[in-house]
Amino acid sequence: MSIDFTCQKCEASFELDAQDLIEGTEKIVCPHCDAKAPANLTEDFVAALTEMRAQIAALDKKFAVSMTLESVDVEDTLDDEDVDEDEEESEEDDDLDEDEDEDEDVDDDEDYDDDDEDDDRR
Repeated sequence: MSIDFTCQKCEASFELDAQDLIEGTEKIVCPHCDAKAPANLTEDFVAALTEMRAQIAALDKKFAVSMTLESVDVEDTLDDEDVDEDEEESEEDDDLDEDEDEDEDVDDDEDYDDDDEDDDRR
């Protein structure tokens, strides 16, 4: 399986074999301008490739798999997921704020009860 890359720096295209990436005999480096992918991103990419190959091998018993994946398609999907996550975090923050308000009301009631008891004792 070969993977086509286009360098964002010099816009040149190059191709790498997925197996070579997985084995570590190739790195994601532009042969034209020597731009390199960061090591942590390369490691994550190789791990994902390895997992994807294992899943395709499992599916191969029932289905042949052929796929084309464009990074623009992935960016659009990730942007949608980021918006969903931001909305969920916002809702969680609202829930926390409501809980804090309820706790404050309870604390206020308790303070008044203590004052009433002090008044009764006098």
